[in-house]
Amino acid sequence: MKISQNCIDLIKKWEGCKLSAYLCPAKVWTIGYGTTVYPDGKKVKKGDRITDQQAEGFLLDECQEKADAITQLISVEINQNQFDALVSFTYNVGIGAFKNSTLRRKLNQKDYEGAASEFKHWNKATINGVKQVLEGLAKRRKEEELLFRKKDGFGTPLDFEPSVEHSVTWLKGYPEGEDLIVVAYNKDKVVEIVTLKGNLKEDLTNLLNQYPKAKNFHIASVGEKIPDGERIEFVGHTQTLFSSVENPPTLERDLLIKGMSDEDAPGHDIQEMQERLKDLGYYKREIDGIFGSGTDDAVRSFQADVFGSGEADGKVGPKTWAKLWGTEKHIIQPPPPTQGTYLRLTKTNRKDCYGVYILILEYIKNGKVKDSLNVCSGQRNKQHFRKGIDSIPMSMTPLPEGKWYINNIIWAGGKDKYYGAIFNKGIGPVTVPIDYKGPNYTRRSAIEIHIDWNHPPFPGTAGCVGIHTVADYKRFVTWLRDTDPRDLYVDWGLGSCPQPN
Repeated sequence: MKISQNCIDLIKKWEGCKLSAYLCPAKVWTIGYGTTVYPDGKKVKKGDRITDQQAEGFLLDECQEKADAITQLISVEINQNQFDALVSFTYNVGIGAFKNSTLRRKLNQKDYEGAASEFKHWNKATINGVKQVLEGLAKRRKEEELLFRKKDGFGTPLDFEPSVEHSVTWLKGYPEGEDLIVVAYNKDKVVEIVTLKGNLKEDLTNLLNQYPKAKNFHIASVGEKIPDGERIEFVGHTQTLFSSVENPPTLERDLLIKGMSDEDAPGHDIQEMQERLKDLGYYKREIDGIFGSGTDDAVRSFQADVFGSGEADGKVGPKTWAKLWGTEKHIIQPPPPTQGTYLRLTKTNRKDCYGVYILILEYIKNGKVKDSLNVCSGQRNKQHFRKGIDSIPMSMTPLPEGKWYINNIIWAGGKDKYYGAIFNKGIGPVTVPIDYKGPNYTRRSAIEIHIDWNHPPFPGTAGCVGIHTVADYKRFVTWLRDTDPRDLYVDWGLGSCPQPN
């Protein structure tokens, strides 16, 4: 069975939503609608901050987990209201508590009345080592019992597609030259095949963390054949996601190190580096042309991301300087024959180190690709690409395929102000709303093109188009100001995207 909106509304009412991590009465770090463990298996920790959309995404993930467990733990027929009540109850007390409860035992004995009467007994919480009745819990249990007993007003089940990654039960690695081919299995069935390039430990760790329910990782025997099938490339830290600068500045000095200043030599190397690091999201302080501790921290963080932590020494020579300005080159697919000017969004077979597909947003001017950016859409583990009519609200999946209309740029703090005021923690300082134009219709709404402002630690979007850095968003804005394109064609290869006029 699947939960309905009645279940979601009940949980939201009693859990409440906090976008900053807090300690619950049981002294467990909690965020959103009572989330204590993120979908990737990591625990909520002090200082975490999320968006409204992410809170709802985590809620839906956990509800699905509880729904799957309840389906396995009960052996009698129940109606939608009873199922929704049980999911709300288990969301609060946990799967283990429900499994061992008298409520479950009576239900499986077809004692529906006895099961309903058990809700009210779960009204206590342990505070300072002592079990105490909580008024809020007592009221919640009463509402869950009332829903369990209700014979009408059934909610419509929400048909969310299960995560591919969460279906994986074990993994197997096959060395292939300098690459590692990781095959993800559900029992004896191949779920997906991933190519990991490079040999950084953190990249392998990030890849394995995409499959939270996989219990084992095996290494294939020498000569063992790799299963056939389409391969997804898993992009590690050494492959930058931001786009390259066409005419990068020249490094005037042989080496930049902590303690230097632009006053020490001709040129503005350090200022240019600080500006670039700021636009890439690494540098948070004043642009002053002084290589101080803040600049050193930013350089080391950048180096750790693109070279690995072993090479993060804080020294900026030609290698780091070149990487700062980007080396990513896209394989540009020619647009359909047209003289039009528009934007096009397509999907690659590559995932970033967080498990989100790398998408290519292209600016096509007079029928030719003028520029392009790496972008993302949807949450990790929700990377289901669908046509407009098949895309489900609240699914946290990428925006649907089809033609979209590009609205005007909206600024939180004023034109071209990328730092300071923001709309919220996920959208950042600037956004461009887009509207679906066809074919047919979509139930998705509130889709925008904005900076993936809280990436990391929470990569991806709730379905909008996420541009990774301020640097790339500035390029996107130049496209809009160049020719004022209004059409965006989202083509996932599903056959429903119209051809540009």
